[in-house]
Amino acid sequence: MPDTDKAVFLQIQNSRQPDQIINVIIEDGDAYFETRGLKGLFDVDEIRIERNEFLLSMEEYAMLLAFLLETMSEAQALNLPYSYMDNFEYEGRRYSLIRQNGHRVLKKDDQSQ
Repeated sequence: MPDTDKAVFLQIQNSRQPDQIINVIIEDGDAYFETRGLKGLFDVDEIRIERNEFLLSMEEYAMLLAFLLETMSEAQALNLPYSYMDNFEYEGRRYSLIRQNGHRVLKKDDQSQ
């Protein structure tokens, strides 16, 4: 179970592995929302999303985080290595997931529709 002293804003549960849950909390002086639990479950960097961007597209980001959680879980179940892609597409929209200060910063590509 993810551990945090911060208030949990959102919980995302893996639909195929219900015991796998990640939390989304407000972090870094409230500038970011950040996942808690990915490091413990899969030994990958936690993901940060800029606060205003997350609030404007909360449902979209929640679905995207659920997708990432499930792909990490599937790779683990198949005993395959998992690594983030710096740029990827999901549901017809492009995103970046760039490593920064020990985290991955998730952003929409403004050019995609």
